[in-house]
Amino acid sequence: MALKFKTVTVTIPQTTGPLTINQDVSFGRRIRDRNAEVALKAFKLDYVGGPRDGDIAQAGVSLENVGDEAVEFKIKADYSAATYTDEISVLIIADLVEERALNS
Repeated sequence: MALKFKTVTVTIPQTTGPLTINQDVSFGRRIRDRNAEVALKAFKLDYVGGPRDGDIAQAGVSLENVGDEAVEFKIKADYSAATYTDEISVLIIADLVEERALNS
């Protein structure tokens, strides 16, 4: 087992309403049995114009697909205040085939 961790920070463009972004990350080596997972590491959503009472910020990440060497995930974000921007950091974990196993 060779667990590999990567952190990807996705910039949220200035937008309004719910947003969905798909992205993939290559590990450059074969993923064992397509075994991988993603987790929300951090997020920051800023209302353009300053905070208001009753604002609700939401962010989430889900695993979409595990390929031979890449992991695809989906980010969902929403900020009830209207126009928002900023970034979300995602932790991607994959179980990679060890190089010596590839050469055996």
